[in-house]
This record gives sequence, C-alpha cells and structure tokens, in this order.
Amino acid sequence: MNSTETRPSVGAAQIGIALLALGTASIHLYLFLIEGFLGNGKMLPIYQLLFVGNVLAYVTLASALLLPISPLARFRSFVRTLLIAIAVASIASYFYVGVLDVVGNVDKAIEILLIVLVTVHAATSSPEEDLAGRYAGGVLGAAVQLVIGIAVGVVMFLILTPFMV
Repeated sequence: MNSTETRPSVGAAQIGIALLALGTASIHLYLFLIEGFLGNGKMLPIYQLLFVGNVLAYVTLASALLLPISPLARFRSFVRTLLIAIAVASIASYFYVGVLDVVGNVDKAIEILLIVLVTVHAATSSPEEDLAGRYAGGVLGAAVQLVIGIAVGVVMFLILTPFMV
C-alpha cells in the first residue's frame, strides 16, 4: 500500500468535519472554563469532567480521521464510528439534563451536522480505510458505521445517566 492510498483526500466533507469538531470542542471548552471552572461554582464536577472529555474526544478523533498518517488509515472507519457515538451521547445527555439554552442548541445543531458529514465521509471513503475490509464500503459501510455509532452512543449515554443529576 503506498502513501497515496492511505491519505484522506481533502474535500468539503473533511474541512466541514474539522471545522464542526473544532466548533463543538470549543463550545465544550467554553462551558468547562467559563460556566464551570471559572463560573459561580454551581456546575457539578461530573459535568466539568464530561465537558473536558468531549473536548479531548472531538479534537483527538477528528485529528485521527483527517491527518494523513498512514498507520491511522486502517482505523478511520472505527474513528468515524466513535465520532458519531460521542455526538449521539452528547446530544442525548443535553436533552436528558434539560438545561436548554442558545449555546447548547447551537452545539447540538453542530453535532447533528457533524454526524451527517462523518456519514458522508464514510460513504465516499476508499475501501482500504475500512478496517481491512471488515466494514462494507460505500453507502452500506456508511450505514453500518452510522447504526453502530448511534448504538454505542446510546449505550454511553445510558452508562453516564446515573451520574447526571
């Protein structure tokens, strides 16, 4: 496999994924720093931990998906699935907690668009990026990654639910 086969092409979907991941990571960092860490002290530590976790997850997973590093190529379908799962868990947690505001609504819209673009990226990715053929390529592979990502995100949300007050 040469390096051109494992490099993700830079297109609109990839740029959109990078911008949306950075956007939602920035909002979660803002919520951690301004509302939590530097705020009035009413935010529970579990929420601060979840906000920092989201920042790290979005930045790390988007980087792993988009950086042209050959060893990462075979894990891109797994990374896409995890990005979808994090977004689904974040969306479900937001509505479960019920603190609805403009910043949160904008963030959830960003995360929904991120799920859409990650699914488009999966549908247009090359077959060698699919964990050595474990996922089907094209639209079927994208559908599999979307369904698994949603399922994992729901499980993550259900695991976190007892900790959210």
